[in-house]
Amino acid sequence: MDDRVSIRQLFGAWFKIGCMSFGGGAVTQYLIQETFIYKHHWIGEEDYSRFIAMSQIAPGINIFATTILIGKRLGGASGIFVSLMGLVLPSAVITVGMTAIYVSLSSLSRVQAALRYAFAAVFGLSLVTNWRNVAPILARNRSQGSATLAASIAVMIGTALVYALLSPAVVILYVAGSLSSALFYRRAAKKSASEHIK
Repeated sequence: MDDRVSIRQLFGAWFKIGCMSFGGGAVTQYLIQETFIYKHHWIGEEDYSRFIAMSQIAPGINIFATTILIGKRLGGASGIFVSLMGLVLPSAVITVGMTAIYVSLSSLSRVQAALRYAFAAVFGLSLVTNWRNVAPILARNRSQGSATLAASIAVMIGTALVYALLSPAVVILYVAGSLSSALFYRRAAKKSASEHIK
């Protein structure tokens, strides 16, 4: 729990995100980063990367898991509750309203064209968001040496290739990536220890 952040401030921050998160998970992640890391400095980039990693391996909607982790860090049990309510309530109301409007206008060609361009904008935001998620991990691995950085990049590329070519269950990719990383770090630690003894 962080004494710098009141429950009211926490609810307000999530409520604004809930009102502005048009475009799905990538946009919501971008807004979370902007609000909690860069505007208020309530959490750091590495904290956020850790939360995202934990959220990705949890089943279900990972934005909710991220919201819970940030809420717990900043406000304990009350922080979890107000964070979820702040994110979900405005999003639900806006979604219901927009769906009703879309149903009546979806046949218009201008509406369909606007949605295609909106998707392109969301894709651009997702690239920025994903770079922000991975940059602290790469920076930390680079500080541990070029072999560690190369191993993390190899795991990323290998995972992407395996998924693109074989389409295995996502949980298999998580387990395989985690195990390969753990084996590398174990070997690197043994090598470092033996060099230190010499």
